[in-house]
Amino acid sequence: MKKFFTLLVLLTSLSLHSQFHIGTSGAFDFENENAKLGVGINYMLAPKVSIGGGVMITPFEVDDDYEIMLNVKYNLGRFNLAAGYMFHEMPDDHMGMHMNMGSMHISDENHNEPYIGIDYKLFKNKNLRIFFNTSESMKTFGLMMPIFNIGKKHMNHNMDHSNHN
Repeated sequence: MKKFFTLLVLLTSLSLHSQFHIGTSGAFDFENENAKLGVGINYMLAPKVSIGGGVMITPFEVDDDYEIMLNVKYNLGRFNLAAGYMFHEMPDDHMGMHMNMGSMHISDENHNEPYIGIDYKLFKNKNLRIFFNTSESMKTFGLMMPIFNIGKKHMNHNMDHSNHN
């Protein structure tokens, strides 16, 4: 716990452009047809680069199914490109086993894999975003919305400074 707290303090003190977001999300996984709810944390290292993590669960269909996702995002205006690594428990299937790269995994085992994603800011003045994440075992489409922000607002470099008197 001390290491996590130290890392969190270090990350929040690195950059003058920093901003820390906590948000919620709801999604649908087309691969296994499950609805998911999640919470995420993003920390902006630079004006266009952020790191983040999140947890998504499937509270309605599958017991004890979860995903822990760690990622890096690059901002391209209203789009963000994400790449990361996901740790999750695979949901049960009818035979109780999954095939992956020629080997068999029992459904109770944890499964780890890289993923990529994209999100789009729907409205210019609101932070509601749609996203799509894909990996070997998931194809998730959903909505996310920040609920808590800490830090400085983004600087508008085209701002007329004469109006600040």
